[in-house]
Amino acid sequence: MKTLKTFMILATSLCLLLSCSRTYDYDESFSGMTVKASPFAPAVITVEPDGVDDTPTLISAFENAKASGPGSVVQLVEGEYHVGYMEVRDFYGFLKGAGKEKTIITVLPGMDLDELLAQHLLHCNMKFIGGDVNISHLTIQTPPGQISVGWPYMGHIYTLVNFSATSAGYELGNESRSIKVVIDNVNFRGQLLEGGPGYVNSYNCLIGVRAGFDYYSPYETLAQPLPRERIDFKITNCDFNTFCYGLGLEGINNGRIIIGENNNGNVFSNIDQQGGVWESRNSAVTIEGNTFNIPEFSYGLDLDDYPYYTILRNEPSGNNAVFDIRNNTFNMTNSTYALLLRNIRTRTNPGEPVTVFQVKNNLFNMTGGYERALISYYTVDMVIRNNRFTGYGDFALRLVNYSKGGLVLGNNFSTAEFKSAVAYLTPSTSNWTFVGGNLADKVMDYGTNNIFTGFSVNNSEAPFGETIVDNLDFVKEALRDLKGH
Repeated sequence: MKTLKTFMILATSLCLLLSCSRTYDYDESFSGMTVKASPFAPAVITVEPDGVDDTPTLISAFENAKASGPGSVVQLVEGEYHVGYMEVRDFYGFLKGAGKEKTIITVLPGMDLDELLAQHLLHCNMKFIGGDVNISHLTIQTPPGQISVGWPYMGHIYTLVNFSATSAGYELGNESRSIKVVIDNVNFRGQLLEGGPGYVNSYNCLIGVRAGFDYYSPYETLAQPLPRERIDFKITNCDFNTFCYGLGLEGINNGRIIIGENNNGNVFSNIDQQGGVWESRNSAVTIEGNTFNIPEFSYGLDLDDYPYYTILRNEPSGNNAVFDIRNNTFNMTNSTYALLLRNIRTRTNPGEPVTVFQVKNNLFNMTGGYERALISYYTVDMVIRNNRFTGYGDFALRLVNYSKGGLVLGNNFSTAEFKSAVAYLTPSTSNWTFVGGNLADKVMDYGTNNIFTGFSVNNSEAPFGETIVDNLDFVKEALRDLKGH
């Protein structure tokens, strides 16, 4: 994440702005809400919009769904709901709408950041803390203009929807807690805001969807630093539009993360940085089938273990973290990069298992001549395989800062033109192997023991040589573990 992480210091959220007492009486009627329950099936709580403030009714619906038992449904009908700050704790069920653009949740302006800051909470509009949460078939958006008051007086909120295992107001630091999240067929929309946060533009919501700790300020030094959280997260068939960051997943330990599936990917547009997975440990991440439309001077995905936050423990990496990035389309319009992959702990903690990166079967479309499709920092044994590059960019691959042992195999660079070179390897880069194509005169190699061969590859699994086979087997074994994670 860029220097804009400073805006994290603008974070804070109110424990339960609108509290509702739990009720077990399903005959009680709530304004705008009906409850259907039976001894044999979870309840379906239907909520209709009131046109003013649906927050209290929606909170009551979640409380009734919780009381009914796991698998209960909070069902929103077609129409627009106006929702202010709310927390939902330990919900095991479904929030469903009538469809994208049919059911719309719009943020209510007026969130008091000073009040949230005083409670060490992030200023996210809808919060789910713990549980097993499924959200589908609706739109969540900000209205135009300023939607918050108080410090830092920028009028924005931090996130539309936030997921955490704990919060500053609820069992903070309890390592036994977890949350599982599934999001499908949801539109997330922000608005431009003059003077709001952003790199290229300014926005009234910093991040579309976020998963991670709910604590302000992340740059404090705590007497007892926080553990990373157990979060399993899956998002498919969703659209992100007009945010500084689309999707932010951070501070996760032993999680399973799925961002898109083949034919069920997400679409990111008009976003300064598409998103990333930051400051996590021991997690398995699949990023597949997505379309990232990266604007001018903007950024793609960061998959990064750089130690951004002082509130988090210096926890070891006990297992190989795995990132499998495949079958995505990166449309770059004079943007800075599509992928930034960094495993800094290979330098700071050299005895730990390394992060495994495979980048396979992706399409990188470049226009403008400024783009770097992929940037690698400190990675070990990365596999970059069978990707296609088109258009006009600066570099396809920028392999720097002690990146070593990687394998570049069977990629198609011939359909692109590069202003500088296909690849750039700095003096600290070592032991990379490039197979396929006549690349020796198209690479700026200042590193050590890097090998370039014109051997024709296609999709062959033939034994290309001991180093290549070892590298492929190492990644394949990690991916097998990912599938069983």
